[in-house]
Amino acid sequence: MIVIPTDEFNKSVKKITDKIAIKRLNTLVSKLEEANNLKEINNVEAVSNNPFTYRIRTGNYRLIVKYLDGDITILLFEYAKRNEKTYRKYN
Repeated sequence: MIVIPTDEFNKSVKKITDKIAIKRLNTLVSKLEEANNLKEINNVEAVSNNPFTYRIRTGNYRLIVKYLDGDITILLFEYAKRNEKTYRKYN
């Protein structure tokens, strides 16, 4: 798949100081680039009330992604620590 990071995603990654979380993110992005669709990735779940938007769990962090062009392109929205505010803007 083609993976495109947004400006918001880049800002959220710059705020993270946890080296393990960054390492997990790099591994996940590599897996996304190699995958043919999201079904090949573990811990993927749809975000309610928002079609084509999914969250991928990596430890205490969540990667919010959105499909563009069917199964071909993934837009990276945000990488943030899981709390009650994480999904609020996507519901």
